[in-house]
Amino acid sequence: MSKYATLVDFFVAAIEHGSYRPGDALPSLRSLCQTHGVGMNTAKRAYYELERQGYVEAQPRAGFRVAAGGGATAAAKVDTVLPWGSPFINPALFDGRALAQAFGRVQRRYPELLARHELLGLDALRRQLARQCHAEGMALDWDQIVITCGGMEALALAVQVVTHERPAPCLAVLTPAFPGLLGLMAQHGIATLALPVGLDGALDLAPLAQGLAAGRVHGIAVMANFQHPTGHCLSEAARAALWQLAERYDVPIIEDDAYRQLAFEAPAPAPLKARDTVGRVLYCATFSKSLAPGYRVGWIAPGRYLDAVCRLKVSTTLASPLPNQMAIAELLADGGYQPGLRRLCQQLAERAAVLRRELAARLPASVRLSQPQGGYFLWLEQDDGPDSQTLLAEAQAHGLHFAPGALFHPGGAGGRHSLRLNLSYAEPAGQLAALDWLAAVLTRR
Repeated sequence: MSKYATLVDFFVAAIEHGSYRPGDALPSLRSLCQTHGVGMNTAKRAYYELERQGYVEAQPRAGFRVAAGGGATAAAKVDTVLPWGSPFINPALFDGRALAQAFGRVQRRYPELLARHELLGLDALRRQLARQCHAEGMALDWDQIVITCGGMEALALAVQVVTHERPAPCLAVLTPAFPGLLGLMAQHGIATLALPVGLDGALDLAPLAQGLAAGRVHGIAVMANFQHPTGHCLSEAARAALWQLAERYDVPIIEDDAYRQLAFEAPAPAPLKARDTVGRVLYCATFSKSLAPGYRVGWIAPGRYLDAVCRLKVSTTLASPLPNQMAIAELLADGGYQPGLRRLCQQLAERAAVLRRELAARLPASVRLSQPQGGYFLWLEQDDGPDSQTLLAEAQAHGLHFAPGALFHPGGAGGRHSLRLNLSYAEPAGQLAALDWLAAVLTRR
């Protein structure tokens, strides 16, 4: 193949796959010659051919840019699919102005803080978190908190510390469960004792009691508030029973409270950490869901496992990005996040109510819907029906996406007839046709 044709194919592939989007500038002709070792005439001929095919357009004094509609990019195809399967909250629901202003204000202090090497996290942010926890009934000292690269790192640190040097590590996990936790455990060869929680709140702890008595279970991983993927909270009776077992066998609890700030009705139930007086709970949280998506700022209060968590943190990611911590600390200090957070929770509650109502009107009683109390997920399950994993490809062909239920069970062994919807993207007024199709296929036998 000639150099000219190779260049054309090179850029067509990049544009088709979305590496270049409409309006993006292509490398200059001089840069193209240097990078690919071609002459100016070859470079010009390649760009002219791309222009002839409709992929690029020449801009006066601005070189070549990707043309509007220039190629059916993969990214453009994704944009046409309803993102109900996304694990991330809809960014359109956030008003980021207060956070952006806080970020701008604190940058003047950035050079000063660089010299302090606060490896476990910005002291100002840790103090703000301690005050917030005290206001919510948790007695946490600021120096017992470690800032992490998002909630996922907090969870990873907790899991690794609890299972370190165990010959056959095993954690009890309430299911359906956060796929990130299940993937993390599988990656580290950690066995799972699944404890199914029904949509009615039923939780059988007998298998956990047996596993603890036999010494086979080394910790309990739980989302007590606004569980992913159901949005439910554990009942007080279930919390008490779980706590009694942890006390009796002196095992750690890894508590993931990622959605705490997204309670539909304030205040959110107290976390298990609030009753911890001996440092048993490794409490994990994040700002990614409620305040600063993309900033990747989370935190962990690991109780008596603090030293082990600090050693592991420093030996892996060393420290978390400082500017993002500074902005969040500034926002927490002046209370500027509260109005936006209240609006966000109200919007999520409204979307949850409308989506449940529209689905309930279309689905038979055999399809059970969760009733979220917070967060941004809705869970659908039934005892029979189509396999949601198989159904996904068909759904995408009809312009919608969801998360199949097998993702939320260890090894994909359960949840074949269940699925999760991201209700933060639900705007049923414009999505009724998609809801009609989904209801029809879920009841198909």
